[in-house]
Amino acid sequence: MADELVNMSSQFKGLPMQDLIGGPLSAACEAQIKLANATADFIKLIGFLPPAAGGKDPNAVGATRTALFRFKRPVDNPQPGPNGSPIAEEEVELEVPLLAIVKVPNLSITKVDVNFEMEVKSSYTEKSSSDMSASASLDASINWGIFSAKVHVQGSVATHKENARTSDNSAKYTVAVHAEDGGMPEGLARVLDILQTACAPRKISAPVAVAATPAPAPAPAPSGT
Repeated sequence: MADELVNMSSQFKGLPMQDLIGGPLSAACEAQIKLANATADFIKLIGFLPPAAGGKDPNAVGATRTALFRFKRPVDNPQPGPNGSPIAEEEVELEVPLLAIVKVPNLSITKVDVNFEMEVKSSYTEKSSSDMSASASLDASINWGIFSAKVHVQGSVATHKENARTSDNSAKYTVAVHAEDGGMPEGLARVLDILQTACAPRKISAPVAVAATPAPAPAPAPSGT
């Protein structure tokens, strides 16, 4: 029985703990690098125009990519005139950096859990008994003068022998990785704040007077019956 327990404990020897624990952590590190490259590639592709042709710098980028909005807004009519409307319209345009109006992906791995459980169960049971039986009987008579006696003796022996052995080995290996969006990086947020200070509507045409809407004619009075 002692030898059985020694053999079971030896199963824990030689486990590749460096691979079991270091493997998931190394994979998480490589995944974090890929996520950071994905964010950088998104900013380079969406936030900037292609570089000028003939450039030798492989990391060069073009001008900031912007979205142009053009709309009309009401203003006070500088020359309303005697019959003119006091309200005029002017056409303006607004140029906004594209990175300021789109969501920049910024996933990062925040938690890695590596759980390894190995359980060895061993039970050794031995039962000794024999399916053997034996019986014997003895009859005897004894006489002492005028006294006499008869003796009857009977006995039996039974044995049973049984051997049983059970063992169970089990292992559980779990790796949990949690990634979340950390929001816009602080440096990118400051750059966008600086760019947004220059985002103001620019007038591209002179105000145009808006024709006054004539007042509706009064409804005719209902005729009497």
